[in-house]
Amino acid sequence: MKVRQSTYVMSGDSFFEPDIPIFVNRAHETFDLHTHSHEFVEITYVSQGSGVHYIDGEAVSVEHGTLFFIPVGHSHVFRPWTTKKDHPLIVYNCLFQIEYLAELRTTLHQASDICSFFTDEHLPWFSLKDTTGAYHVMFQELHREFSAKAPGYLAVLTSLIVRILTGLYRHRLQISTPVGDRPQWSTIDEAIAFIHSNYGSGIKLSELAARANLSERQFSRIFQQQTGMSFTDYLQTIRMDAACRLLSGTRSSISEISAVSGYADLKFFHRVFKNKIGVTPRQYREAMWEQ
Repeated sequence: MKVRQSTYVMSGDSFFEPDIPIFVNRAHETFDLHTHSHEFVEITYVSQGSGVHYIDGEAVSVEHGTLFFIPVGHSHVFRPWTTKKDHPLIVYNCLFQIEYLAELRTTLHQASDICSFFTDEHLPWFSLKDTTGAYHVMFQELHREFSAKAPGYLAVLTSLIVRILTGLYRHRLQISTPVGDRPQWSTIDEAIAFIHSNYGSGIKLSELAARANLSERQFSRIFQQQTGMSFTDYLQTIRMDAACRLLSGTRSSISEISAVSGYADLKFFHRVFKNKIGVTPRQYREAMWEQ
């Protein structure tokens, strides 16, 4: 696919209102926009669809859950795979001025190291995959708060941006540190992300411990300390949450939902569901559908 090149630089004047150093939108990407750079920082999140992100001469495939941090001055443009209206590429864009980060660094001392990291003029662009859906929820809230402008919305926007930047900062630390040298919070963060992405398969404690380069006993102790739950309880909670969503939001059979949620044994699924939720799967579905 040929991309129209351009030296176009987007100015912050086109987006930021007086005393509001943040801009958030939800854009349907097309083939009309030229490659461009900008005078501000941009964090983008692919909310729906798939396509290609052309950035600094690279072509990066994107899909739902792909997130990019784009510093000032980096040339880029998104392109959908198709022009069909029923397969749109939809991206959340969160823009803020570099001065905003500098202000946060001086006023929010707890996040000064993080803000300093992102104001480094040599920081490259980077991307990650939102494996748990946590970033999607934050970008949805960013857009809602920015659009509604309810009382205190700027404080909410700042808190969400700090959470997103903290997650990105931790991600960069994780990928730059050898597995054996990673701090305990990092190994558990990775384990939790793996559980959220693979709860439907036969995840084993031994597998997660090996990935963390820890013994099963060490891993279990640290996991319990940081989550307040054992590995088994945590996994069952995630699986039950998934089962509840499917029971209330789809017409899939209970046996299908059991399998998708990670339970090959239907009787065991019923027993765990009743113990965790308090009713049978069928009773839960009927109650949700009556609302």
